[in-house]
Amino acid sequence: MKRLCSYCHENSEQPTHCELEDILESSHDGLFITDGSGNILVVNSAWERICGIHRDFVIGKNAQDLVNQKFYTESSVMAAIKSRKKTTIWLQMTRGEKVGQKILATAIPIWDPNGEIKRVVANIRDITEILYLKELLEKTQQLNQIYAAELEQMRLQQINKNIDIIARSPETRRVLEMASQVAKVDSTVLLTGESGSGKEVFANAIHRLGHRAEGPLIKINCGAIPESLLESELFGYDAGAFTGARKQGKPGMFEMAKKGTLFLDEIGDISFNLQAKLLRALQDHQIVRVGGLKPIPIDTRIIAATNKNLKEMVKNLSFREDLYYRLNVVSIEIPPLRERKEDIPLLVLHFVDKINKKYLFTKRIATEVIDNFILYSWPGNIRELENIIERMLVMTEEEQIQPIHLPAYLRNQVYPVDNVPNFENIPFKRAMERTERQILEQALQRHGSTRKVAKALKVNQSTVVRKIKKYGLSSLCQDLDEPATPYEDLKFRL
Repeated sequence: MKRLCSYCHENSEQPTHCELEDILESSHDGLFITDGSGNILVVNSAWERICGIHRDFVIGKNAQDLVNQKFYTESSVMAAIKSRKKTTIWLQMTRGEKVGQKILATAIPIWDPNGEIKRVVANIRDITEILYLKELLEKTQQLNQIYAAELEQMRLQQINKNIDIIARSPETRRVLEMASQVAKVDSTVLLTGESGSGKEVFANAIHRLGHRAEGPLIKINCGAIPESLLESELFGYDAGAFTGARKQGKPGMFEMAKKGTLFLDEIGDISFNLQAKLLRALQDHQIVRVGGLKPIPIDTRIIAATNKNLKEMVKNLSFREDLYYRLNVVSIEIPPLRERKEDIPLLVLHFVDKINKKYLFTKRIATEVIDNFILYSWPGNIRELENIIERMLVMTEEEQIQPIHLPAYLRNQVYPVDNVPNFENIPFKRAMERTERQILEQALQRHGSTRKVAKALKVNQSTVVRKIKKYGLSSLCQDLDEPATPYEDLKFRL
């Protein structure tokens, strides 16, 4: 006996279902089929499961009826019929056992030979779980970013602990990050910066953070050794190389730094003739001792440092261009202390603790002294700061160092202590900005132009211009026509 199939609505040889019924029921996605007017012909079990509505309730109804009865927010079938093209929408169940269920529905029109819509097939998918997973993924990504930032912070803190570098200011942290990154490889590093800014400290850091940390770190100041001796110090010499040479010869710094690091400080002071031999050693990875003939392979990482402008020296033909580029594989500029004054309070505490331990003192520094330190331009950088602190602790009998104990030349270059603002309960950054603005304002009133102010404060003119714009002091400047930018943070609320 032939029966009418509920899916294809045609007589079927099968007693209960046709092959199309098996196909539709096997789909994990919900399927919803209507005629050209939106009257519902077929739904599969997945549609019942996703929407929570039995097929007997919906078959024969129009798709718009389910929207009107507020089972869900809108119909993809009716949208496809209206637009006469494939339509995808997001909808939500608003009635029944699946209230709140979020659904992605795509309706595709099927055309008859006359160009009219004969059927509409809608595919629906429960995306509640997908949206939940998406939200969970976003939260996980946010947590990963937070954890990555915390791990990076912990890593930098551990680096600071291991290599004894104070890195509070963004400028110092940037340099420290560059140093930790380049430490992973054997690239030659050129450290530049003013005298006393800490180039040797960063050279130590690069060595200790790298895979050569177990090897020796050999340091040589190229500017402190006479040219006649520097070659033999670097490359060593064989027996009988010159009068007074050891009978057994002597290895040079390159050989002593095997599997370690050779730090060439003040590389800009090396003679032009010796530069050629140094270049050959860096290129060939081997040296020849003074008075020797046999090449000796070298396995050392090179870090060079200078407070001179090697690029200008290349232009002036006082430094070899090829050696400059051989050394300047990775260049790290150490900023002067006056450009990273956020480090000063921590540096002061570090040096006080270091000197107290050295001399068995228990002395401390008054906050007013640190205020004065922040105002000073520090032409000698960190070395000058450490020397001043040691001098004050050694020469002062009192347990607490006060502004009166500052060296006279330093007191004469800062504002009187009575005029130092009260920074109590003010965030450090704001106190720094407040002090910086006062210094800049008084310097402008005295000198007038950015060029003269830059010279007086021993900073770049571009830095002065940027600060003038930041603090809205353009009206005090003779050579800056740009209108002042209002400085909104003058009140420094307590």
